[in-house]
Amino acid sequence: MQILKFSDKNATILEFCGGKGANLAKLTKAGFKVPQGFIISVKAYYKFIENNKNVKNLIESFNHTFDYQDLDKLEKQSKILRKAFLELEFDQQFLKEFDENLKEFDENTAFSVRSSSTMEDLNSAAFAGAHDTFLNIYGRDEILKHIKLCFASLWQSRAILYREEKNFFQNEACMAVVVQKMVNADFAGVSFSINPVKNRNDEILINANYGLGESVVSGEFDVDEYSLSKSDFSLLSTHIAKKEICIIQDKLGTKEEKVSKEKQEIPCLTEEKLRQIAKLNCEVENYYAFAQDIEWAIEKNELYLLQARAITTLAERWTRDESAERYPNVITPFTWDYVDKAFHISLEYSFKMMNLPSFKGKWFASFNNYIYGNQNIIWLYMQSGNLGIDFKNLNTALEQILQKYPHVYELPKQWMRDLDYYLKGIGALENKVISDNKQAFDFLDDVVKLGTMYFRPNIAISITQSLLYKILKILLEKLVGEKSSFYFDILTSFDESKTAQVNEDLLSLAKLIAKDPFLKSEFEKHNSKELKEKIFGYKISQQFLKFLENHGHREIEFDPYHPTWVEAPEVVIDNIKLLLNSDFSNNKKFQKKKIYFDTKNELFALLPKEWHFGFDELLNLVKTYTLLDDLEHYETTRLSILVRKAAKAIGKHFVKLGIIKDPMDVFFAHMQTISAYKEGKITIDKVRLEIEKEKAQYFENSKKIPAWNLGEEDEIIENESEILEGVAGSIGVSVGEVYLVHSKDDFSHFPKDAILVARTTNPAWTPLFYTAKGVITESGGALSHGAVTAREMKLPAVMSVRNAMKILKNGMKVKVDGGKGRVYILN
Repeated sequence: MQILKFSDKNATILEFCGGKGANLAKLTKAGFKVPQGFIISVKAYYKFIENNKNVKNLIESFNHTFDYQDLDKLEKQSKILRKAFLELEFDQQFLKEFDENLKEFDENTAFSVRSSSTMEDLNSAAFAGAHDTFLNIYGRDEILKHIKLCFASLWQSRAILYREEKNFFQNEACMAVVVQKMVNADFAGVSFSINPVKNRNDEILINANYGLGESVVSGEFDVDEYSLSKSDFSLLSTHIAKKEICIIQDKLGTKEEKVSKEKQEIPCLTEEKLRQIAKLNCEVENYYAFAQDIEWAIEKNELYLLQARAITTLAERWTRDESAERYPNVITPFTWDYVDKAFHISLEYSFKMMNLPSFKGKWFASFNNYIYGNQNIIWLYMQSGNLGIDFKNLNTALEQILQKYPHVYELPKQWMRDLDYYLKGIGALENKVISDNKQAFDFLDDVVKLGTMYFRPNIAISITQSLLYKILKILLEKLVGEKSSFYFDILTSFDESKTAQVNEDLLSLAKLIAKDPFLKSEFEKHNSKELKEKIFGYKISQQFLKFLENHGHREIEFDPYHPTWVEAPEVVIDNIKLLLNSDFSNNKKFQKKKIYFDTKNELFALLPKEWHFGFDELLNLVKTYTLLDDLEHYETTRLSILVRKAAKAIGKHFVKLGIIKDPMDVFFAHMQTISAYKEGKITIDKVRLEIEKEKAQYFENSKKIPAWNLGEEDEIIENESEILEGVAGSIGVSVGEVYLVHSKDDFSHFPKDAILVARTTNPAWTPLFYTAKGVITESGGALSHGAVTAREMKLPAVMSVRNAMKILKNGMKVKVDGGKGRVYILN
C-alpha cells in the first residue's frame, strides 16, 4: 500500500510516514481529537521517482555537488531539481488508492496538504518550516498537484542547507505527505508544556491569534502570549498584542483579513479556553512522557490537536551543577577528547534504547579545562514532565513504567552478557606488547574502540537509576510524607555493591595490621610513602599485592593523566591508616540488612495487600540499578590503566622526536592532533606548540576556582542609553552591530556576526541565522519561526520589538538580552 489511514497499523512508523504523519497516527490511536486524514507514504515517494532516470540522476549528481557556501548557486540547483519533480506523473495504482481514500470525505471538504519528511519533526531536528505546507485545498486534481509540491519541497534550498547543518545525508532524505481535513479555525496557535525561554517546567506557554494558526507559527504577525501555571492552569501573565491581521480560509487557499478594531487589543482567548489548551498540552506530555509543543485550533468551541513534537531545543546554559562531583578538577585535552566522544555516542544509544527523544548537541563540554554541563538540556531530560505515570494503583503504575520503558528489565541482563566481551578485551590489551610507534597508535585506537563500545548503554543505567529513584521518592512522599527522605536513604543503601566489596577488602588488610602491635605502631609512625617501600611480613605483603591486583585500576582522579592505585600504592596505604581505628565488629552488615527488612515491612503495612507485589518489584529494580551503576563505574575505570599505557607508549615516541621531555605530556595533545600527526597531516612542530600551550593553560587553570555558572565572570557592559522592550524569544546575551534585512535582496550583504534585525523571518531566511550573532524582529512571539530557529541555533533573540526597523540603523551597537526580552542601544 502506498497510502495509509491514521488508524492503520504501520501509520505510526517514521520510516513509512515521516515525522509529522507518524506523530498524527500515534495521537489518533491514543484517542486525541485529531482531524482525520490519510498519509501518502514514503513508498509512494519512491514509486513516484523510480521510473524517472532524469530525477534519479539529478539527485545523485547534486548530492555530491551542492554548493553550501554559494546560496545563489544552491538555489539554482534546487530549482532545477524541483522543476523535474513537478513534471512527473503518478502511477495508476497510486491514483486508485488515492481515490478510494478521498471518497470517504464529502466532496466539498477542504484539506491541508503537509510535508512529512522522515527527517522532519524529529526530536533532534524540527526542520521548522523547511518543507512546504498548503492549506484549504479543494478537489482531487488540486490535492494531487500539492502532493507533488510537497515532494518537491524536500529539495528546497533551505531544507538542503538545514540537512547539511544537522549532518544528515542528502541522499537519505525522503518524503511522505499528510492529507488532512481542514479545521476552519476561529482561534488557533501553539502551546509549549514548558516555558522554553525561561526554562521553567512549571509553566505552560501559549501563543494565539484569531483565524488559522499560520499567523502564529510564521512569526509574521503580532500574537497574544499567555503563561499558565502547570499545577492548576491559573493565568500567570499575558502579553496582549495589537492583532491587526489574521489568516482565514479562502476558496483559493488562505487570505489575510483585518481584525475588527474592537477585537485588536483584547485577549483572543478566554481563561476557560486557555485552561482547555493547557490541559490538552499536559495530556500530550503525559502520553509521550516528555515535554511537548503542540499546534491546536478551535472551531465552533471544539478544540482540535493538529500536531505535537518533543521539545529538545533550549539555549545552552553551562554550569557546574551536574559536573562538579563527577569532574571536580581540571581535565587534560587528551582525556576529554576521547571521553567526550564516547559519552555522546552513549547518550544517543541510551536515549534510543529508552525511547527518549534524540539529542544531537553537547551534554557536557570543557571550558578552561573544567567540565560544565548544559544545564537546560539536563534539566529538560532529567526533570521536566511527570513521567506520565498514574500512581493511584502501584501495580498498574509499574505496568505503565514497563510499557513506557521496556528496557528496564532487559538492560541489566544484556549489560552483564556484554561485560564478558569487554573484560576479555581488557585482558588482551593488558597483555599486548607495544614495540614501535605504529603499534602505539594502533593500541590507542583499540583502547578507544573497546571503551566506546562498552560504554554505549552505560548512560541508560544512570538515567534509569534516576528514574526509579524518582518513582520511589514520589511513592514514599505519598506514604510517609515528611519522613520520606529517611526511608529513602535506607531503601537505597546496599552492602553488596562493588565499592562496598573494595572497602571490605581494605578493612581485611586493616584488621591484619591491627592484630599485630608492631605493625600497627609502624603504620602509625611512618607516612604512606615510607611504608610503601617496606610492606611488613609475608602474609600482609601478599594480601596487599592481591588487593592491588584486584582493584589497582581504581582511579585517584577521573583523568588517567594521574596514576591509578597500582602505580600509586601509597593512596591505598593512606586508606588503611584511616581504617586502623575503625570498628571491626562483624554484625554491622547484619544490622543494616535487618533495618532494611524492617523498613520494608513497615511500609508494606501502609499499602493495600494487592500492591505488595508492585512495591517489592520496584524495590528490587531500585536495588538492581543501584548496584549496576556502581559496578559499571568500577569496570569503566579498568580503561585508565590502558589509556595510560597507550599515552606512555606514544609519549616515548614523542620524546625521541624531541617534542616533549616527559612521556606523560602527551596528555596535553588533542586526540585529533595525534591522529593528524599519525596520518602525516601536521608537522612535529605543530604538535610541540600545541602541547606546550595546552600544558601551560592546564596548570594555570588548575590554580583557579572555576565560575560555577559559565560567563558570570564576563565584564558587564554599561553605557546603555536606551532600552527597547519586546518578548523573550531565545535566552542568552549578545553584543554586536545591527544589520537591517528588508528582503532577500539584502541577504548577500549581511555581515558575519551581525545582529539580524527584521520585520519578521520565515523559513527562507534560515541561512542568515548561521552567520548572525543575535536576532531582533518587530513581530512574532516566543513560539514563532524566528524564535524557534534562534533557540535551535543558540542565538539570543527578542521578538515583537515595536518599530525596531525605524529606531535601529545599520552599524548601531546593541546588546540583545533574549531572556529578558530587551534590546539595549549602547553608546
